[in-house]
Amino acid sequence: MTADFGAFDGPSVAPELAYHAPFDEEEELYRQTVRTFLDKEIEPTFHQLGTDSASRHAAWRAAGRAGILGAVIPEEYGGPGASPIANVILSYEIARSQCYGTVGSLYCTDLATGAFLDGASPELIREWAPRILAGEAIQSMAITEPDAGSDVLAMRSFAERDGDDYVLSGDKTYITNGDIADMLYVVAKTSKERRGRSLTMFLVTPEMAGVTRRKLATTGFPAGNTAELHFDRVRIPASHVLGGEGGAMRIMMGSLALDRLQIGFRALGQAELAFQQTVEYVKQRVVFGSPLFEFQNTKFALADMKSEIEVGRAYLHEMVRKVRSGVATASEGSVGKLWLCEMSNRVIDGCVQLFGAMGFMDETPISRIYTSNRVLRIYAGTSEIMKQSIARDL
Repeated sequence: MTADFGAFDGPSVAPELAYHAPFDEEEELYRQTVRTFLDKEIEPTFHQLGTDSASRHAAWRAAGRAGILGAVIPEEYGGPGASPIANVILSYEIARSQCYGTVGSLYCTDLATGAFLDGASPELIREWAPRILAGEAIQSMAITEPDAGSDVLAMRSFAERDGDDYVLSGDKTYITNGDIADMLYVVAKTSKERRGRSLTMFLVTPEMAGVTRRKLATTGFPAGNTAELHFDRVRIPASHVLGGEGGAMRIMMGSLALDRLQIGFRALGQAELAFQQTVEYVKQRVVFGSPLFEFQNTKFALADMKSEIEVGRAYLHEMVRKVRSGVATASEGSVGKLWLCEMSNRVIDGCVQLFGAMGFMDETPISRIYTSNRVLRIYAGTSEIMKQSIARDL
């Protein structure tokens, strides 16, 4: 059965995708649907989009009505059964939007649907899948702790079996959508040993007794939703364990290549958007009687940026093909994430320089791109962690 991604009549294939897009026909239809939704529903009023739970849930339900959420949910549970590449496309289209600095990672956490499907029981999927598809359930991955980031085995959150429940205590921080999520995928130790099998993933809902949340302010996404979470002897039904006791590492590693791929596409999308805006600006800006574009320094700077963007896009498109074929390695994901995020930083910094003082004003789009881009070298593993990952395979 063909997945129905045609909720909106989207535009034709974007120019930068038309000649070597790695997306198949259904994925391209989905990309057009996402693009049209963002252009019609989010971009015109993103400055007025509130960050409170009610406002964010309204925006999430709008995405549900557009048919862009839960794309990977199988048909047997009411979903379209799309490829995981749909989540990559969603992140990419958000990143190449003016609203990214305000919306942040809002819809990108739909990537967590894959982890849920990987570990949840059929009963749990049937309970939550309709809400995910309708935009009624915002999801959030709660892994990072104050003293445990990339080194997940250093986490201190602990859950102990007590009859038909687990009792969870601990803290999480820097959690995207943590303050507004209806579904928290919390990873905690269920064994005091320092090994992968000591980690278990739980579906926690915020109304469970002992769950408290506090919103954190961030530099790149001032209107985003990042939070710290506290769990004080929270009782979680054993049926809410995802992937079985000790199965968290398998779920997390299973989504690693895809997560780093979508971060790479975010970096590419932001670089493309910044470059496009900069080319338009320097052709209009007059300096010493001539358009800024006519100066050799400007042309050379833009030529370097264009070259880096094209190389980055080619690598990501090849990674899409490898992920779809099941042959992508963790090391290749690290290479892509490292290079694309560093490249994106270089390009956007160069764009701000060509904008001059205007590029440093909060009211200009290029400024929002600049500040929101910085976190990409931290998300899903810092650049330094990526280098360690790559070096281990040498």
